[in-house]
Amino acid sequence: MEKLFRMNDAAKILGVTIKTLQRWDHSGKATFVRTPNGQRRLPESEINRLIGTDADKVNETNLVIYARVSSHEQKMKGDLQRQIDFIKRHMDLNSFQQVTVIEDVGSGLNDKRKGLVKIMKLAEAGLITDLAIRYRDRLTRFGFHYLQTYFESHQVTLHILDDQTEEKAPQEELVDDLIAIITSFSGKLYGIRSHKNKMVEEKVKEVLEDVANLPNETT
Repeated sequence: MEKLFRMNDAAKILGVTIKTLQRWDHSGKATFVRTPNGQRRLPESEINRLIGTDADKVNETNLVIYARVSSHEQKMKGDLQRQIDFIKRHMDLNSFQQVTVIEDVGSGLNDKRKGLVKIMKLAEAGLITDLAIRYRDRLTRFGFHYLQTYFESHQVTLHILDDQTEEKAPQEELVDDLIAIITSFSGKLYGIRSHKNKMVEEKVKEVLEDVANLPNETT
């Protein structure tokens, strides 16, 4: 039985809005299936047709290059583009029929990053065969093997191009991740906007900054 996609999922895969899908339904650009209660579902074959992946192209190899930084400041410094350029230099792009670059600006602890979610949807739909990242922690800070298993279960080959698990200057990003963890738990205890939560966040920042400034002494 052919897989049917909800409107929200189909919109994410195709990179359009739900209203656009509704217009396509009315105009006949796409053929939808109706559930018994009248909800629209888009068949996988229609998704493949709309993005140009026809039945005679099932042997195509489609690569996604994924890069992530934690902050817009890092992006402005060129860290995001350097990841992309590194991957392009170390992958044989000519061996792929399609190469797509997907970026995220956000913490590696955030499992709802738009770029990451998009890649997972593409993998689920069988629309990509390879995923390339520079460092494994660009994909996620924790739980890497869960995502690796997910992609492998959808026949997506994961390419990690650098043996380092972190970039050369990871302190700033690690501090941001630690603050995000503590702020999350503190927010659940005291409320996101509470005075106590803000005090906890400020204290944590002070401690982490003090630790970062300690000399690297060994005895």
